[in-house]
Amino acid sequence: MICLVKQIPEFNLLNAELVKIKCLYDSYKDDTNVLFWCQNTDKAVISMTDGNMIIFNNGADLEELSEFVEVLSPVCIYSDYKTLCGINRKPDERINVMHRFCDVENSIESDELSSDKLYNLLDTKGLSLPEYPYFAVDYCRRKNKGYANYFGIENKCAAISFNSGNLAIINGIASREKGFGSIALNGIMAKNLSRELLVCCRDKVLGFYEKNGFKLLYYSGYWVKNK
Repeated sequence: MICLVKQIPEFNLLNAELVKIKCLYDSYKDDTNVLFWCQNTDKAVISMTDGNMIIFNNGADLEELSEFVEVLSPVCIYSDYKTLCGINRKPDERINVMHRFCDVENSIESDELSSDKLYNLLDTKGLSLPEYPYFAVDYCRRKNKGYANYFGIENKCAAISFNSGNLAIINGIASREKGFGSIALNGIMAKNLSRELLVCCRDKVLGFYEKNGFKLLYYSGYWVKNK
């Protein structure tokens, strides 16, 4: 049975859906506009905010999960590729979920960037950013609570990550000049020193992350309603 919960179960797994939900829970658990569910306590963990759903499958009953999704009718669902296919929400493309342990101590200092400067650096082709007001409120909330980090060099590059305990996930990385992508990546890894870092990326940048020591874990995807 899928039930609305005020507390999510404790997991410490290298799973992008779980880390996204944990990061959301840490910052928004007291916000009644952000909802969390569990199936049979720990077989699935689900979150939804503004019509965007994340599903972590830990042996879920896919038939019940499919019915649940049908009733809630989210605008977008992020989950692992097999789960999305299993609930008849096959995405257009597979997303690579990659991992690396952060053991990088960066010698390059990040510039102090306001939320609008950070947003403008990240606002590049290939990144799907929300409208700036939503981004600024969300980013500042997470950062003020200690659940977000950024690295940036003004007019050159930027990267942002969210974290929960010893787990972190890159939420955006962009480079305005050749060679600065690796600088931004090393910078955000240094900000998450000794954490397990995940990234979700498309095939076209798979080689970039592999070159920087990331290993493929599995495939995920985004299903978008009426696309």
